[in-house]
Amino acid sequence: MMTGMFMLFNNDEYKEPIERIIRVLLDLGLTLNEAKVYVYLAKTGYRKAIEIAENIGIPRTETYQILNRLQSRGLVIATMEHPVRYAAVEFNDLLKTMINVSMERLKEFDRRREEILQVWNNLPEFAKTSCDDKDRFQILEGRDNVYARISSMVADAGELLMICNEVDALRMYNYGIIDVIAKCSNVKIISSVSPSMASVFMDVGLSNVRRIESKFPLVIIKDRKEMVHVIRERNKNDTAAIWTDSTALIESILALFSMLWKDVDDSKQ
Repeated sequence: MMTGMFMLFNNDEYKEPIERIIRVLLDLGLTLNEAKVYVYLAKTGYRKAIEIAENIGIPRTETYQILNRLQSRGLVIATMEHPVRYAAVEFNDLLKTMINVSMERLKEFDRRREEILQVWNNLPEFAKTSCDDKDRFQILEGRDNVYARISSMVADAGELLMICNEVDALRMYNYGIIDVIAKCSNVKIISSVSPSMASVFMDVGLSNVRRIESKFPLVIIKDRKEMVHVIRERNKNDTAAIWTDSTALIESILALFSMLWKDVDDSKQ
């Protein structure tokens, strides 16, 4: 029998939101079929394993394995009857569970960091080469990776020069980067952030901000020696940036920054 969930997977009207939810579940560590099983159960209620297998289109043996894994992670519950029926926990509960698990894993890595670094440092190097005399670059893909690189770069900066638009400023605020930038001794910001959103900077004591109308892509220069420049940002997964320590490229952006800084009036954000 065809169920509503089977139709939902194959309904063009719901294709985009279903794909978005599936991507979230994949980001949280589920496999594709685990994500499908979860969504199916969450939207259809209690189901037998055979129903799940038939309506999603996966082998029954794999279905049982998936259900066991989801149960062990606290994402699926089962009835005490024969045959057993399965149901998914609420989506909000799944998010809380998966986020907590991820945070605990990160905390465990942080607790073991010194031990892991010691093991790494005890490994020998073999004819290790360097390229100190060459310009270097790094292409970053995905918003999380881009902002993680920015966060790492600005953490020990003395001077920071930044050009950003309002969306960039809000994202950096949400990622906790604005708080890190505020700790730098010398910060200059050129931004198209609206006066009503100026608190993004003011709340953390960043006052050396000049406002422009034009919207430039995000650029951050650290100590005039390295730079991150966002070159594409359509959505979370389709975001790209370049990191570089190229003197020529950095000096070009510094010239642009100096020109903009002189051309705009101080704005009391």
